[in-house]
Amino acid sequence: MAINPNTARNAMHTAVCMMTGAGKGIALNALGLIPDKYPVVIFDPHGEHNKIAGRRVYQYKTQRNFAKTFIKAWNSGRPFALGYCPDTKGRTEKESKQKLQNAAEWFAKLVWAAGDGNRVLYSVFEEYGEYCESTADDNTTIGKIWTGGRKFGLRGIAVFQRSATISKTIWGNSPRKVIGAQGYENDIARCVDAVGCSRADMVELAANNKALQMYHEGLDEMVRTKVHYLFSESVGVHEKVAAYVKPAANLRKKWNAEQRRLDKLGVYKLV
Repeated sequence: MAINPNTARNAMHTAVCMMTGAGKGIALNALGLIPDKYPVVIFDPHGEHNKIAGRRVYQYKTQRNFAKTFIKAWNSGRPFALGYCPDTKGRTEKESKQKLQNAAEWFAKLVWAAGDGNRVLYSVFEEYGEYCESTADDNTTIGKIWTGGRKFGLRGIAVFQRSATISKTIWGNSPRKVIGAQGYENDIARCVDAVGCSRADMVELAANNKALQMYHEGLDEMVRTKVHYLFSESVGVHEKVAAYVKPAANLRKKWNAEQRRLDKLGVYKLV
């Protein structure tokens, strides 16, 4: 169980919210959300993360192997990055979702048990919206991490596509929010309310992402070359930040004059 409560610790929970393709993975890797001096564990149902913030992520598919490695790594006192990528396939969609929720709860309980107010542990809940039970209070151990984990050194990061479909426990108890392009009006409204920006600021994110797209011949489609975010660390205060998409470095060399002008405007701080 969690030990050594320290009420002097700051609330550092984070919500990373944007529609698919708007740069959630880039945000995790580029915005400095997880300092490399701290350990991090990732609930990663789709196995997306083999690296996070420049660190290799060691992935495990079974509870036994993940727990064994996590306990050993945690007891070492050194930083590490581990991912739990469970098999949640079921015979029906309902069964698959239940297995996913069970796996997320098991992972969260392991994180909670490791909580120690003398140390810091980051836990990332990738695709949280897929196993969030409702938009009401999250009464699972994930919600417990958000409401009670601060004093035990636990810092949760929830990654999801739509703010309107996730628990108010996670949304309301995440003082840090990374907002990318949104796809629905009610999500835009919720983000505007949360970070104190304007609707125009929200629309601008998607517009800038699209304006800097380039054609990738190998994929035969348009791809992102730069992604834009609003980053808030307290209600009503936010800054505009952006990150280059590293695999698209060669495509940026082909930007036209208008794209180069947009890139150099300086409205968004490059990270």
